[in-house]
Amino acid sequence: MIKQSCTFLTSLSLLLSANAFAYDLEIEAFEGKELALLKTAENSSDNELLMQAANLLIEDSMYEENLERGYEYMNQLAESGEVKAIITLADKYYYDEQYEKALAWYHKAEPSKDPYALYSLGVMYFDGEGTPVDLKKGNDYYLASAQAGYSDAMYQLAFSYDEGQGVAQDFSKSAYWFEQSANLGDASAMYNLGISYLNGQGVEKSCSKAMQLFSNAIEEDEHTLSYVKMGDIYSSTRYKKPCGFKTTDAKKALEYYTSAAMQGNDYGQYSVGYAYRNGHGTWSDFVKALAWFEIAQEYGNSDAEKEIIDVKQYMSKENIAAAEQLKDSLIEDIW
Repeated sequence: MIKQSCTFLTSLSLLLSANAFAYDLEIEAFEGKELALLKTAENSSDNELLMQAANLLIEDSMYEENLERGYEYMNQLAESGEVKAIITLADKYYYDEQYEKALAWYHKAEPSKDPYALYSLGVMYFDGEGTPVDLKKGNDYYLASAQAGYSDAMYQLAFSYDEGQGVAQDFSKSAYWFEQSANLGDASAMYNLGISYLNGQGVEKSCSKAMQLFSNAIEEDEHTLSYVKMGDIYSSTRYKKPCGFKTTDAKKALEYYTSAAMQGNDYGQYSVGYAYRNGHGTWSDFVKALAWFEIAQEYGNSDAEKEIIDVKQYMSKENIAAAEQLKDSLIEDIW
């Protein structure tokens, strides 16, 4: 699982080496108010000032010694009980893959009931980072964080209920937590809640609500899987009756599949190739079909190879070459 951090951290591996220097602000680009702040911090015990200096050094220093001074300030603040500093150090150890130290620091932040710290503990127990895997404990932390309003925790808790990991499988609770996360603007939660409505899993089946959620996810974040699912809804006969359609709409489906394809989705790419191959929602065009099938294959689609073999037998060498050129052009524009 990829843990989302609320803290900006500069990777030590990206810093310029400066072994010949000790802590020295003159070798940095700091000037004006920033430089004055850092100079004042050198002899200050004011926590607010030290936090500003620490963040400035950590985020903007080019030299390791100056970065380390930033973490010295942060450690000083953490030892005095500053929750933001404790979490910053925990994040540093987490992204340096020093999981036992990260876990210890997140636990130090736990009494504050900071939602992000609780969520981070949930991730570490759920994934067994710095500790044996404990799904129940991970879910307990997710729940505490979710109840405190943290969207990522709501989303992970929803998956735990959906898959029955560390909790009894409960599709109603899964849909509930997807909805809470969706209400806070999480596009992936909107998509997953849409799937729940489309399948009637944990909620009353409703294609119209599902389509609205997919549309919301697209509007919120151009959500790739929502484009794909909207393409499926408009193209597949299985959705005609539940969605109240008199007929499929291959043209709309192609538009949605194309949007997904341009974001690098291999199923969307295959579907665009299939549409051009068979003239679904557009004129049949074997050059475009072959280009998209080959792109889908490059992106890992397992069904594309047989389509490539099939479509090539109806094409001239010139058209196959044209498809290769089109493929190269399209790949340049894919996200």
